[in-house]
Amino acid sequence: MKKYGLIFIIVLLMQIFLSNLLSIGGVRPDFLIIFVLYFAVNYGSFKGVLAGFSIGIITSIFDGGLTVGLLSLIYSIVGYAGGFLKTQHYKMVPAFFNVSCFLIIFSSFLIYTYFNYDFLFYNDLKIFLLTWLKTSLYTLSILAILQFIVPLRRT
Repeated sequence: MKKYGLIFIIVLLMQIFLSNLLSIGGVRPDFLIIFVLYFAVNYGSFKGVLAGFSIGIITSIFDGGLTVGLLSLIYSIVGYAGGFLKTQHYKMVPAFFNVSCFLIIFSSFLIYTYFNYDFLFYNDLKIFLLTWLKTSLYTLSILAILQFIVPLRRT
């Protein structure tokens, strides 16, 4: 558990400083949501929700506090769903496990995009869906690369 505290600090610093440098067309990767997923898959739903909520509040503070509570909600959902996968990992086919992790991230970005860009949802659905896909796929590509380096769960 102590190693996750140090990893959290590193990931938070990466989110603050590195995500702006890696921004492509205004789309930034979300390293913290990947961290919450890793944490929840290894420690379960309860600790995943607590970690997700806490990390969401901390992120909202560093983000300027424009949407206080939204990141806490999203990270808590990811923590809960990722924690559910902890008990199901050994029962699942590894490909299905990875697809489940990707779907958790993908759906959480739908919620995030809806609340941040709701005006696009009502005015131009095509641009809304494009924004959702860009933000999701950028973070999912980083998760896919991390899966080869440090798998979510070792078999």
